Amino acid sequence: MEQRKIEHITLHLIVFGTIAIIGVLARQTVLHYGWDEFSSYLILVVCTIIMGAIYLNLQMVFGQILSPTIEKCFIRFECYRNKAAVLKTPIVHSELAESSIISESIISEPKIEIETTSDTTEEVPNPSCHELNDDVAELPKEEATSSTINNIYIEESNQPTEYEIFRANAMAEKERSSQEKLDKVLSYTKQNLVLYLSETDLNRLCGYITEYYLSNSMPKVEQIKVDAQLKTIDIMHFGWNIGKAFGKPRLQTDTFIKRVFAHTLRDSEISTIERKMSHTESECIIKLDRKIA
Repeated sequence: MEQRKIEHITLHLIVFGTIAIIGVLARQTVLHYGWDEFSSYLILVVCTIIMGAIYLNLQMVFGQILSPTIEKCFIRFECYRNKAAVLKTPIVHSELAESSIISESIISEPKIEIETTSDTTEEVPNPSCHELNDDVAELPKEEATSSTINNIYIEESNQPTEYEIFRANAMAEKERSSQEKLDKVLSYTKQNLVLYLSETDLNRLCGYITEYYLSNSMPKVEQIKVDAQLKTIDIMHFGWNIGKAFGKPRLQTDTFIKRVFAHTLRDSEISTIERKMSHTESECIIKLDRKIA
């Protein structure tokens, strides 16, 4: 590996030295033809940069395009294949040696050597069978105890706390109350406007009302044209009833019905709708319904 680095460094030094010599020769040439010093140095720098760029581009082209092509051509010859195999073999052998060393270090165990002499013998006491049985019997008990403790800890950690239980119950009750309120308003809408809207427009209106209730922003709507029997005051009363049931601000409800029923409320400003939507002096079909609220 070090030898290869030295070869690369030597090659680059030779190439860039040659480029520098060519640049100096170019400078001497322009000086010979009467150019000034600044122009000659400029020619030196330009020639050096151009030659260096040409060398780098040629090296890149050779490494990416020509080298694989030449290797494919030479791989057909047996001597070249043998040389390539010899170059790759040391790498494989080194990897195998490292893996074998690691495996031997893991598998190998320390050997205990017992030195004996001809004159004396050392007796090694053997544990009795009863003691071995006791040790073996104690291990399962300890493992069973630890596994039981772990199971109890896991069960306790999986159980929800009192706060989580109360919060989940409160959220479920809030969701149920909200859904009941929405269902009540949609039922009121269908009952009171079924005679004045087509089925498609009525379903579209229910979708707009649902989106208006569940979203904090004003939904994107297309105007719905109701039957001519319904007057401006009827649409105002309808908007007041659903806005009161949802607990929405009056100005927000006025903007909503102004967009949905733009044809019927074309002559009424939002401020006028806000001021007159709860009036009861005029004759109307849809009356103020405080029960829905």
